[in-house]
This record gives sequence, C-alpha cells and structure tokens, in this order.
Amino acid sequence: MKKNLNGILVWFLVTLFVVYAFFLNTAGAVFADTIKAFLNASDVEASLAVSSFIIGFAFMQIPGGYLLDRYNIRYVVSGGIFLLALGNLTLSFSNSLFLFSLSNFIQGLGASFAFVAVGKVISQWFRPNLFPILFGLTQTISCFAAAFIHYMLVQALKTITWQTIYQELAVFGFITFAAILLIVRSPANIKVVASSKQLSLKDSLALAFSNGQLWLCAFASATAFGTLMAYASFWYIRVEQFYSVSSSDALIISGMIFAGIGIGTPFLGWLSNRLKSRNLVIHLSLAIGNIFLLMCLYAPHFDLNSLIPIKIISFFAGFFLSGSMLYYTCVSELSKDNTRAINLSVVNTAVFLFNSLLLFIPYFFITKDSQSFFTYLWVLPSCVMVSMLLIYFVKETYKESKA
Repeated sequence: MKKNLNGILVWFLVTLFVVYAFFLNTAGAVFADTIKAFLNASDVEASLAVSSFIIGFAFMQIPGGYLLDRYNIRYVVSGGIFLLALGNLTLSFSNSLFLFSLSNFIQGLGASFAFVAVGKVISQWFRPNLFPILFGLTQTISCFAAAFIHYMLVQALKTITWQTIYQELAVFGFITFAAILLIVRSPANIKVVASSKQLSLKDSLALAFSNGQLWLCAFASATAFGTLMAYASFWYIRVEQFYSVSSSDALIISGMIFAGIGIGTPFLGWLSNRLKSRNLVIHLSLAIGNIFLLMCLYAPHFDLNSLIPIKIISFFAGFFLSGSMLYYTCVSELSKDNTRAINLSVVNTAVFLFNSLLLFIPYFFITKDSQSFFTYLWVLPSCVMVSMLLIYFVKETYKESKA
C-alpha cells in the first residue's frame, strides 16, 4: 500500500511537470498579440520567436530520453523542470526579440523531458497493465488543466500584465521543481545496473534504430496521433471557416476534440486490458475514429442548437483516435528499463515531426480550380488509414501482469 501511495505521488508530481510544459507550449497563443505589440515585432518575427520553444523541444527530445535511462530520475526530471521554470522567468523580463526567443528555446529544452519522464516513472512504479491507464490520465489532466488555465489567463490579462502572469507561473514552476527534487525517485527495487551505465548515447540509438518494431510503432503513432493533433490544433479552423462557424464556436469545437482525447486515452487503455489486446483496440478505435474525422471534414454543419451535432462528432473523433496513444504502451512493453525512455522519445519525436509536416503538406494538393479544403484535407484521414494498415505488422505486446 505504501509503495502504491508513493508511486501515485511521484506520478502526480511528474504529471504536473507535463501540465506545466504543455501549458507553456500553448500559452503563446493567449499572449501573442500583447507580446507582439510590446516587442514591436512583425507577424513573422513573432512566429519565429515562439517557434524557438519547438526548436529547443526537438533538439533535446532524444538526448533527454537517454539521460532518463542512464541517470537518477530525480535529478534528470528536476533538472528539466528547472530549465523550464528558468526560461519562463527570463521570458517575463524579455525586452527584446532575441531574449524572448532565447527564453522560449530554454523552455523547450526543459519541456522535452516531461512527457517521456512520466512514461518512465509509470513503468518503474506500477505493473505494466496500469501504464496505458495512468499515461492516459496524464493526458486527461493536461488537456483539461490547460483549457481551464487558458481561460483564467484570458481573464487575468484584463487586470495584470503578461510579464506578471509569467512571473507567477515561474513561481509555480520553481515550487514544483523543489517538490520533485525532494520527492521524486525510483522505487527501491530499481537499481542502475552496470550494463545501463555502459550504454553510451550512440549504443542506445543503435539499439533503437535496429528495432524494427519500434520504428513501426513510431511511424504508426505519427500517422495517427500526429494527424489528430494537426487537425485539432490547426486544420479544424479551415473547415469551420468554410461552414461559416463563428470563432467562439470553432474554439469550442476544438475544445471538444481535446476533451475526447483526454477522456478516451485512459478509457481505451483500460479497455485494452479488459480485452487483453493492444492491437485490437488500436485497430477498432482508429477505424471508428477515422469515420468521425471524415464526418468532421465533410458532414454538413447543421446549426441545430448551437452546432451540437458537430460538437458531438468532434468529441468522438478525439475520443476514438486517441486510441493511437496505445502505441506508446506497445513501445514501453517491448522495451527494457535501460532503453525505455529513449525508445519512447523516438516515438514522441516521430509524432512531433509528422505533426509539424502535416501543417503544410496538405497545401501541396491544392488544385488551381479550387482552394477549398475538400481538395487537400483528404490527406488527414488517409494518414490514419496508413496507421490502421501498419497495426497488422506490429506484434501484440499485451501480457498478463500480477497485481
């Protein structure tokens, strides 16, 4: 019982790190116009400055996974959130575009540890069958907390400056850093063995790159979950504009997609335990989710009671397509403890990169005769279909585990 309570506390603190990182990564949208005016920056300059976060995140993602595998998780995780809070603090004092960009880059370096760290912690403290549920609950908390905090920020910005808000957020970050440094640890039965110490980054990458199943999971996850995130955070607005949906309703529709992701991820993880199969749940959820995605794109948006039909459809698109998160569980279950974090970071990097590519790849299919999304957003459900085909080549990783 004591071990379970300790594990839950450790998981919760690292989940706070994920929430903090996820929030700071998306908070730029809330402050974009205010910060752009303060720095006297153009749209392009502001976009490049904000993208420094993404550059830092991508740069440190795989090295961060390696550090989590090789060194004491307490110091690696606390170091990551310290970097995130430090970048947050320096950003609040930024008075030039260069310092603002540098602060975002530092934040990205720190944030790169968060998502993989929670997977590493869950695998150490809990039996394997709890991984998809707790990993999903981390996603649930992140989605709902970010939505709530963003709303609070919009309200706070009416009375205080963005610099003050960032400084208060930095205080939260440093408090979380202290809590993680004092409390987060690996369980007593987890030791850093000699073979783990001898693995260099080159050796760890060599093991990862030679693992065909890892690459299948990485590409399958990227073409499903990466597609979902690209639609939920970017492409949905093109669709809603076509159907003349107001900005406020469009934001609600996006929120419904993320609500579906937050609820669906732990539920489908639980369902995969009940059905004793990761592959079956992934395949069924992607097949159903892709139908809802097609409806999001092409079903008429009947204005019945404030667009309730499309909001429900959007929720279920996020709910079912979140089954692609089970690919992370597959990777965790096929990995050993000394390579688990770097393997998860490879998958996360694939999702991140494919998500970024999907922000402009559909534009290549725009025809001369039509600028409508009908001529290019078919790419999104097509990518999900690729993931559905790849699942046939992924070996079933589910195994019975003792309580």
